[in-house]
Amino acid sequence: MGARDRAYFELTLKGSEELAQRTYRLDAKIRNILFLIQKGYATVEGILENSIFPRDEVVERLRDLLRGHFVTLHGEKLSATTIQEKPDTRTYGPTTSIESNDAPPAPDTEPAVQQSTFYFGGL
Repeated sequence: MGARDRAYFELTLKGSEELAQRTYRLDAKIRNILFLIQKGYATVEGILENSIFPRDEVVERLRDLLRGHFVTLHGEKLSATTIQEKPDTRTYGPTTSIESNDAPPAPDTEPAVQQSTFYFGGL
Protein backbone atom coordinates (compact mmCIF):
# COMPACT_ATOMS: atom_id res chain seq x y z
CA MET A 1 0.00 0.00 0.00
CA GLY A 2 1.59 3.22 -1.14
CA ALA A 3 0.94 6.87 -0.49
CA ARG A 4 -1.46 6.88 -3.42
CA ASP A 5 -3.93 4.77 -1.39
CA ARG A 6 -4.23 7.54 1.21
CA ALA A 7 -5.01 10.28 -1.31
CA TYR A 8 -8.41 11.90 -1.15
CA PHE A 9 -10.34 14.44 -3.17
CA GLU A 10 -11.94 17.60 -1.89
CA LEU A 11 -14.37 19.89 -3.68
CA THR A 12 -13.14 23.34 -4.53
CA LEU A 13 -15.38 26.39 -4.52
CA LYS A 14 -15.88 25.83 -8.24
CA GLY A 15 -16.99 22.21 -7.66
CA SER A 16 -19.38 23.20 -4.88
CA GLU A 17 -20.80 25.94 -7.08
CA GLU A 18 -21.47 23.43 -9.86
CA LEU A 19 -23.35 21.12 -7.49
CA ALA A 20 -25.41 23.92 -6.00
CA GLN A 21 -26.23 25.95 -9.10
CA ARG A 22 -25.13 23.99 -12.21
CA THR A 23 -22.99 27.01 -13.10
CA TYR A 24 -20.72 25.11 -15.52
CA ARG A 25 -23.37 22.71 -16.94
CA LEU A 26 -21.30 19.55 -16.40
CA ASP A 27 -22.71 16.20 -17.51
CA ALA A 28 -24.32 13.63 -15.21
CA LYS A 29 -21.18 11.47 -14.91
CA ILE A 30 -19.06 14.32 -13.64
CA ARG A 31 -21.79 15.62 -11.33
CA ASN A 32 -22.17 12.10 -9.91
CA ILE A 33 -18.49 12.12 -8.94
CA LEU A 34 -18.77 15.58 -7.37
CA PHE A 35 -21.80 14.41 -5.42
CA LEU A 36 -19.97 11.33 -4.14
CA ILE A 37 -17.05 13.47 -2.98
CA GLN A 38 -19.45 15.84 -1.25
CA LYS A 39 -21.14 12.92 0.50
CA GLY A 40 -17.85 11.62 1.91
CA TYR A 41 -16.61 9.10 -0.69
CA ALA A 42 -13.45 11.12 -1.24
CA THR A 43 -10.94 8.38 -2.10
CA VAL A 44 -10.52 6.90 -5.56
CA GLU A 45 -11.61 3.53 -4.19
CA GLY A 46 -14.71 5.00 -2.55
CA ILE A 47 -15.71 6.82 -5.72
CA LEU A 48 -15.19 3.76 -7.92
CA GLU A 49 -17.18 1.52 -5.55
CA ASN A 50 -20.13 3.89 -5.32
CA SER A 51 -20.36 5.32 -8.83
CA ILE A 52 -22.97 3.91 -11.18
CA PHE A 53 -20.73 4.51 -14.19
CA PRO A 54 -17.95 2.31 -15.69
CA ARG A 55 -14.60 2.39 -13.92
CA ASP A 56 -12.57 3.69 -16.89
CA GLU A 57 -14.98 6.57 -17.45
CA VAL A 58 -14.92 7.53 -13.78
CA VAL A 59 -11.12 7.63 -13.73
CA GLU A 60 -11.07 9.81 -16.84
CA ARG A 61 -13.72 12.13 -15.36
CA LEU A 62 -11.69 12.45 -12.16
CA ARG A 63 -8.75 13.59 -14.25
CA ASP A 64 -11.02 16.12 -16.00
CA LEU A 65 -12.23 17.43 -12.63
CA LEU A 66 -8.65 17.89 -11.45
CA ARG A 67 -7.65 19.68 -14.66
CA GLY A 68 -10.73 21.91 -14.45
CA HIS A 69 -10.05 22.78 -10.78
CA PHE A 70 -13.38 21.39 -9.58
CA VAL A 71 -11.57 19.19 -7.03
CA THR A 72 -8.18 19.10 -5.37
CA LEU A 73 -6.17 16.04 -4.44
CA HIS A 74 -4.71 15.78 -0.95
CA GLY A 75 -2.14 13.37 0.38
CA GLU A 76 -3.82 11.81 3.39
CA LYS A 77 -7.44 11.45 4.43
CA LEU A 78 -8.36 13.06 7.74
CA SER A 79 -10.38 11.17 10.30
CA ALA A 80 -14.10 11.86 10.35
CA THR A 81 -13.74 12.98 13.95
CA THR A 82 -11.02 15.55 13.28
CA ILE A 83 -12.06 18.97 14.51
CA GLN A 84 -10.24 22.08 13.45
CA GLU A 85 -11.22 25.13 15.46
CA LYS A 86 -10.34 28.68 14.60
CA PRO A 87 -8.75 30.58 17.47
CA ASP A 88 -11.08 33.01 19.21
CA THR A 89 -9.65 36.46 18.49
CA ARG A 90 -12.63 38.44 19.79
CA THR A 91 -12.36 40.50 22.95
CA TYR A 92 -15.09 41.06 25.51
CA GLY A 93 -15.38 44.10 27.71
CA PRO A 94 -12.80 46.83 28.16
CA THR A 95 -9.21 46.27 27.17
CA THR A 96 -7.84 47.77 30.39
CA SER A 97 -6.57 45.49 33.13
CA ILE A 98 -8.94 44.48 35.91
CA GLU A 99 -7.73 44.69 39.47
CA SER A 100 -7.89 41.46 41.49
CA ASN A 101 -10.62 42.82 43.84
CA ASP A 102 -12.98 43.75 41.00
CA ALA A 103 -15.35 41.29 39.39
CA PRO A 104 -15.14 41.01 35.61
CA PRO A 105 -17.68 43.18 33.80
CA ALA A 106 -20.84 41.43 32.62
CA PRO A 107 -21.32 41.65 28.86
CA ASP A 108 -24.39 43.57 27.66
CA THR A 109 -25.32 40.83 25.23
CA GLU A 110 -24.48 37.17 24.94
CA PRO A 111 -21.29 36.52 22.97
CA ALA A 112 -21.66 35.02 19.50
CA VAL A 113 -21.17 31.28 19.28
CA GLN A 114 -17.75 30.41 17.94
CA GLN A 115 -17.90 28.57 14.64
CA SER A 116 -15.89 25.37 14.28
CA THR A 117 -14.82 23.58 11.15
CA PHE A 118 -15.69 19.90 11.05
CA TYR A 119 -14.35 17.59 8.36
CA PHE A 120 -16.74 14.86 7.31
CA GLY A 121 -14.77 13.36 4.42
CA GLY A 122 -14.94 15.79 1.57
CA LEU A 123 -17.48 18.43 2.38
